[in-house]
Amino acid sequence: MLRLLAVMSCLFVGPALAASPLDGAWRLDSGSYVDDQGQEKDYGSLKLQGTKLLADGHFSFTTTQDGRFWAGGSGTFTAGADTYVETPQMASYPVVEGGNYHFSYTLEGNTWTLECFEDGKRVEREVWRRVTSAP
Repeated sequence: MLRLLAVMSCLFVGPALAASPLDGAWRLDSGSYVDDQGQEKDYGSLKLQGTKLLADGHFSFTTTQDGRFWAGGSGTFTAGADTYVETPQMASYPVVEGGNYHFSYTLEGNTWTLECFEDGKRVEREVWRRVTSAP
C-alpha cells in the first residue's frame, strides 16, 4: 500500500522545478521608462511603488501610484544568466503582440536590476530589492 501511495504521489505532484536565484519577494526601489513622446519618466516622481513575487517559473506583481492601484499582472517567466522573459497570462493592461517582455538583468546580492531595450535604446529600467524577513 505504501508503495502504491508513493507511485501515485509522483504521478500527481510531478517533477519539481529547479529554484531560480530570482525566486522570492521583491520591492520596487526605483525605475524609469520612456513614454510615447520619447521622454524618460522617473518612477519616483510618478510616485510608483510595486511588489513582485517569483516562484517556480511564475510571477505576479502589483504596482500602485500614490497609494492607488496602477497595474498588475501574473504569468510565467524564464531566466537565463542575464536574460529575463515574462509572459503575462493576466494583466490589467494590453499585452504587447507576442505576449513576451524581454529584459537583460543583473543580480548583485539582494538587488535585481532589469533593463529593456528597443532598437538599441533603453526604454525601461527597474531596480528591485529582495524583501527579507527581519532577523
